[in-house]
Amino acid sequence: MLNLIDSAPNDPLELAEQCLALASAVLKIDEASVKESLQFILHEKMEALFRMFYSAEGEINQQIKP
Repeated sequence: MLNLIDSAPNDPLELAEQCLALASAVLKIDEASVKESLQFILHEKMEALFRMFYSAEGEINQQIKP
């Protein structure tokens, strides 16, 4: 099957922008079911962003140690 959507961003800035867009949508949408779904997606994106930062931090720390 042809995958037209790349669901795994490689760039932390892109992931952060997605988090900001989702947070903005959560604040503006009034329908509870849609808001809950967006909050779930936001939570997943934030976890991915934090994992990305912590893995990069670990790589930097390994390079610094002799």
